[in-house]
Amino acid sequence: MVVLSLFHAVHENNLILGAVGVSLLGLLCRALMMIQLKFQSQFPKELPLVGEKPGKRVFSLGNRLMFYFNCSKLYSDVWNNFSKKGFPVLVPTLGTRREVFLPHSSIKWLLSQPSTVLGMWDVFSEMFQIGHSLGHEKYMLKTWAVDTSRHVLTQDLEGFLEPVRQELELAIDSLLGQDQQNWTSLDLFETIRRIVNQAGSRFVVGAPLCRDKDYLTAGVGAIDDIITCAGAVGFFPRFLRPLVGLFTRKRTDNMLKVLETHYDPVLQERFAHIRANPADTTHDPNDLLQRMLRDAQRGCPEELDTPTMTRRILMAKLGFIYQVGFACSNLVRNILESDSEYSTISSLREEAAQIRAECDSLPVDPLTGSKVWTRKNVAGMVCADSVMRETLRVDAFPTRALIRQVMVDGLHTDTGLPLPKGALVSVVSQPMHTDPELWSDPLQFDPYRFLKLRNETAGHDLSNVKKGTGLKSMLGEVTDGYNQSGKNWSPHAFLSTSNLLIFGRGRYSCPGRFLVDFQMKMLIAYLFTEYDVKLAEGNPPKRRAGEGWLMEFIFPPKGVKMMVKRRDVS
Repeated sequence: MVVLSLFHAVHENNLILGAVGVSLLGLLCRALMMIQLKFQSQFPKELPLVGEKPGKRVFSLGNRLMFYFNCSKLYSDVWNNFSKKGFPVLVPTLGTRREVFLPHSSIKWLLSQPSTVLGMWDVFSEMFQIGHSLGHEKYMLKTWAVDTSRHVLTQDLEGFLEPVRQELELAIDSLLGQDQQNWTSLDLFETIRRIVNQAGSRFVVGAPLCRDKDYLTAGVGAIDDIITCAGAVGFFPRFLRPLVGLFTRKRTDNMLKVLETHYDPVLQERFAHIRANPADTTHDPNDLLQRMLRDAQRGCPEELDTPTMTRRILMAKLGFIYQVGFACSNLVRNILESDSEYSTISSLREEAAQIRAECDSLPVDPLTGSKVWTRKNVAGMVCADSVMRETLRVDAFPTRALIRQVMVDGLHTDTGLPLPKGALVSVVSQPMHTDPELWSDPLQFDPYRFLKLRNETAGHDLSNVKKGTGLKSMLGEVTDGYNQSGKNWSPHAFLSTSNLLIFGRGRYSCPGRFLVDFQMKMLIAYLFTEYDVKLAEGNPPKRRAGEGWLMEFIFPPKGVKMMVKRRDVS
């Protein structure tokens, strides 16, 4: 809470309160260093501390504060001096935490460990402090709802796509309007976030609840409160967390009660439907919530009540809506900022028009209910793919990946480093995504970067595709193989996790990326086909890759205005 209040004060330019906050934080950190010293001995002596001299066993106050005020430099040091060179390192993170950042050469070993050895959900529960914010760790550790979501996203996603598309277009039309004569000014972040919230809620809870503005606002507010609680409670040592949690979860409890009033009529109706049709799913609503209720009916009927399912739904929205809103607002901003230099909008319009033209004579897909929005067609949208992947490269919300908790005693890494039980391990990601040794001009947003890499991998030389160049000829010739079959997989495709650690790796890769792929492409195809969009004058300066850090997260810039006007496409 102290940390979050401090950042709020600095963010609002209240320098006096910010200075007082820094002083209080410094005193608190010095007290917490005594606690750190007590537990430091659990790590092997040969494990270096980032930013400290060899042999030192306690982080200095300055190094601790770097996590809060200059995490970009801290993580760059981790990458350049340790991870890239094959060395593990101990890193100060939130509160008294000390975490082992493994080198990227150890990723294969890390992914090979079963969840009983390196736990993923256990560390997520620790990071989000679910026991304090939602009242019980089962909402993270009891993963039946996650299994339901994974099955839907990997096996049955096609049946959910048409409702999501309809809702997304409805949200865009509602928020951007129909005026073809006059430009309208809108807040970019808030507008795109509301569009994503409504479309994502159609997938999670269905209509008409997904269109209720009060419900949508309450859902985002509740997730904001969970994040706040996680930061506040996690800042303190374990023995103080129950006390801190009592104060920080009050607002969350209030937001949960508001959500329960929205969910209860829907849930009671669905509970009755399930009781009347215990085995017949023919007339079940087509959304994730109904799948969750059916799975709960079979495996954990004790959770079929409004308070429990409210929390389950909220966790689903955290995964499918919250971070997606950040990614989509960054995507639209990057398209607009790069348009004058790269003709990004016209390239995306050309690609969308070509896909639609190719699909006009085709029958409606029986799985998706659409001619256009099929896996094969979406795989062929390689320009959109490149813009999306480049957005996640330069504007990733999390800046590290593959976070795990050691669940057993006596574990050693592939290099022989002993890891104590309870230790948190991960790999740094964002500095790798902007490393000049790996990427040309890494701080520059190049919408065609991954398109060029994809085609170079396939044997096509696209070195001339750059500033001010459209994609009309390239889309019709070079990438035709992707459009026709959708089977030519590339390590530079949006869904690939081979060289961009946004979605994790291996069997625990985020299944939500499949839905995000469709959502993002649906968004930019409809938005830029149906509307003229440009940045308003007087916006904050263009942000370069790696800017905008708040502790270890990169948030979208606020205050960016966009101008919109409906196009006459008749």
